[in-house]
Amino acid sequence: MHKIIKTTTFIFASGLIMASGCSDDEITVTPPSEIIPPDETTPPDETTPPVVAGPRGAENPPMLGAQIDRMGRPAINTALVGTFGSDDAEKARLKNEYNADNTPSTWATTWSPVMQGALGVLDSLDANCGNQLLAGEAAVAGRYSALAGILADDRLYVNAASGTCGTCLGLEAEIVQAIGAGEGGCGGRTPLDDVIERSYSVLAAGILAGVNDGLTEDEDAVHDPATFPFLAAPL
Repeated sequence: MHKIIKTTTFIFASGLIMASGCSDDEITVTPPSEIIPPDETTPPDETTPPVVAGPRGAENPPMLGAQIDRMGRPAINTALVGTFGSDDAEKARLKNEYNADNTPSTWATTWSPVMQGALGVLDSLDANCGNQLLAGEAAVAGRYSALAGILADDRLYVNAASGTCGTCLGLEAEIVQAIGAGEGGCGGRTPLDDVIERSYSVLAAGILAGVNDGLTEDEDAVHDPATFPFLAAPL
C-alpha cells in the first residue's frame, strides 16, 4: 500500500483506487502478450521452468540466462503497468513481461498504450485533471501519449559531462523543460534520493516534489553516495 500525501491523503490498494481518473476516450490498450503471441507449436523443454504469472521464487524460477528485471526509472512499472487492473494474476504477468522485455527499440510501441490509462488515473489524484507533466487538452486524442512515450523508454539517462549530481531524473526534467537548462546536473539517482516522491509528484501533479509516501529516508541504514559501493551493508 502506498500513501500519497499532498494536502489530501490518497490511498492505493490492490484492485481499488479512490479516484475515477481523467478520461481519454481514444486510449485502446492491447496487452503485449496479444501483440506478440507465444509460439504454442514448440514442445516444452523439460529442463526449462514454465512461464507462470506471479512472484518469482523457488516455485516459479526464471529461465536460466533470461532477463527478469531492468534498471529503469523509479516506480514506472509499479505505477503504470497493470496497476489498476482487478485481476492480480494478470497484473503480475504484465509486470513480469515488462521487466523481461529486452528490446528497447519496441518499448514505446508496446508499452506506451498500456501506460496511458494509468497516467489518466494518476493525473486525477489531486482533483486537477490536466496538470500532469505534458498532459494534453481533454478533448485531444492521445492526451497522455507524450508522457507515456517518454516513460516507455524506461532507462536511466546520465550526463557524464556534468560535474554536478543530486537531482533525481534531472536530465529528463531539463529535456521537457520542467527545470532550467543546466539545473538537472548529471541526472540518474543516488541512494539518498526520495525517488517515490519525485516520480509520483511528476505523474500526479506535474511538479518535482510534494506528492509522496510519507517517507523521507531509509530509517534502517545510512548510505554514502561518495564512497563505493554507496549502499550500506545489508542488515
